[in-house]
Amino acid sequence: MVFQRRTHGDPSDPAVDRLSRDDLAAFIAAARSVNQAGDLAGTLDAILDEALRLLEADEGSIMLLSRDRQSLRIRASRGLSPEVVRDTRIPVGEGISGYVAASGQALVIDRRTPVERYPDRGSRQEDLRSAVSVPLRTRGNVEGVLNLNLLEGGGRADDFDDLDLDLAVLFAEYAAAAVHNAQLYQQARRRGDEMARLFEASHVLSGAIDVPDVSERILDAAADLVGARGGFVCVLPEERVAGPEVSAYRDVPRGRVLAVLRRDGFADLLRGSSLRTVGDVAADPVLGPLVGQGESVGAVVAPLVSGDTVRGLLVAITDPGGPPDSAVRSLTTYTNHAALALGKSLLFRSVRTKEDELTSLASSVPDPIVIADETGRFLAINPAAGEQFGLSPKFDIGAPIAGKLRSAELEALLLSPEGGRADVTLFSPHPRTFRARATPVRPGHGLIGARILTLEDVTAEKEMEQLKADFVAVIGHELRTPLTMIKGYAGTLAKRGETMPAESRSKALLAVHDQARRLERLVEDLLLVSRVERSRPPLHLEPLDLVEVIERTIEHAVRQHDGRDIRLQAPPRELRFPIDAVKVEQVMHHLIENAVKFSEAPEPVIVELEASPEHVEVRITDRGSGIFSGDVPHLFERFHQVDGSATRAHGGTGIGLYICRTLVEAHGGAIGVRSALGRGSTFWFSLPTTPPEVPSKGAGALAEDVAPDAQA
Repeated sequence: MVFQRRTHGDPSDPAVDRLSRDDLAAFIAAARSVNQAGDLAGTLDAILDEALRLLEADEGSIMLLSRDRQSLRIRASRGLSPEVVRDTRIPVGEGISGYVAASGQALVIDRRTPVERYPDRGSRQEDLRSAVSVPLRTRGNVEGVLNLNLLEGGGRADDFDDLDLDLAVLFAEYAAAAVHNAQLYQQARRRGDEMARLFEASHVLSGAIDVPDVSERILDAAADLVGARGGFVCVLPEERVAGPEVSAYRDVPRGRVLAVLRRDGFADLLRGSSLRTVGDVAADPVLGPLVGQGESVGAVVAPLVSGDTVRGLLVAITDPGGPPDSAVRSLTTYTNHAALALGKSLLFRSVRTKEDELTSLASSVPDPIVIADETGRFLAINPAAGEQFGLSPKFDIGAPIAGKLRSAELEALLLSPEGGRADVTLFSPHPRTFRARATPVRPGHGLIGARILTLEDVTAEKEMEQLKADFVAVIGHELRTPLTMIKGYAGTLAKRGETMPAESRSKALLAVHDQARRLERLVEDLLLVSRVERSRPPLHLEPLDLVEVIERTIEHAVRQHDGRDIRLQAPPRELRFPIDAVKVEQVMHHLIENAVKFSEAPEPVIVELEASPEHVEVRITDRGSGIFSGDVPHLFERFHQVDGSATRAHGGTGIGLYICRTLVEAHGGAIGVRSALGRGSTFWFSLPTTPPEVPSKGAGALAEDVAPDAQA
């Protein structure tokens, strides 16, 4: 449309065409400025400038409604002082602009308009000649007012008329379009910011796995999305027994949060699946304890629901009345992500708890345990396995197993799909025998293709089996030797006894007697071991002189080993205290026998006694071959014999020193040895002068089946 301004001259005047072109140029400029949605102030200034130029107005303004839509403020102006722009607040419905904003009707005002009808015109009555006031409409709503004024003495001679009003309406439409575009732009930008915050909040969640960490980030997002100034998150573990647990809280005392959780109606908050706002928390029957007296705040209550399962609850404290609808929509979208993250963290916590339980269980097992995955890599290593194989349970997880177990047999067993078992001897860090068992994990345990290797230390068992085997061989030899001699001499006596010389017959009978005593002593030792294995040997304690008991034992040993020098070095006084003489004599017998067997004449065997108020120590020293240091710790074990040609030559069952240890410990004493190869040995035992409480029986209770010669 082309508008022609009325002139006082001839319509054929060239000015008419010029004004028509000016009209078109002004409209085009105004239309172009509308597209600058990001700069509303600049757009309104441009539209106002074009309107002022085309209508030849002296001053003008564009006013917009405040956010509460109760008043008008100047957003663009020309010809007005800064003070007027700053201070002008026109209530809707008052004055010319207020009337236009309230009624939505455009006005043309001139000198004939009554002052009483528009009170705000009165202040400008002396210089305001004519004015146009047009509403800015967007989608049926008034968003502001365009005002154009002609002043007394201004450049334009005539007043505004209806054509000017039509032109002003067009410029108002442009201004309204600019305002609408700016609103859309602001909404889009705000929505974009909300989406960016939503994306960032959701992205931040992806980096959290622990329940407290996830809960803290949920509170951070609530503060960002809805301007929350505090709140709490509670979670509902699947294995819950005691109800919800507080996983995070901020700017509100924990006691108040717990008070809310104990409210009767709190369970109702968990049953819903939609977010709701609370305008006044203090008046809410459930959330009321969150605020103190006189506090006025709102809240957003958001159940965190994943699928059909409620994972937890977010309560965010906001300004009174709650947040804007757009913020609520963003938080609603966010809670879906938060629920998924919270469910993931709860699942992770459950799995980690189970793993910790399994790890603790595996760590407490003294036997090595290794778990391999289907690719032959370490899944788990317990501390015992780490120590045995030199592995790190922390750093070797995920590493290939090949070459790490120090045994090709073990690795083949573990990596075999079928598993199996075998006895394997490992020599590092010291020789030990293990019963290895590799077992595939059954389907349904979450470790598809995994194998578990357990190692049971059977070193002691194997050693005992070997000791028993050696003992059987030794005892067979020990029995066979005297029996062979008895059989030989007995046969000779049976066939030629009457014709044998008296000296030869006496020698044969003495040999049979000695071998019979040897057998008897062997049998009694075995019987004694059998009894002490079942229970602690009973003692018959009497106050006796230990020196006298040992002298008696030495005298008997000298008679048995004619020509051996066995010396006693004892204090020149009695050492009288409670002892079981039979058992002390048996200990002395075994120790002196060993000293005599493993040393050669004329080297003496020295028996020393050293007394103190608390105990008496007896030492038996020889200058024989000595004992290898590696054998010393095992000397007093059952069936143990020192491996050597000298030992084998003298025979023995390997139970004598075990019997000595048992009898000495029954007295509450101790026994040991000090030895060096080639320099001899000193066996010692100590007896307390005040023995502990021990079971007792009649005299000779333990040795009632033992021949006197065997005990000596």
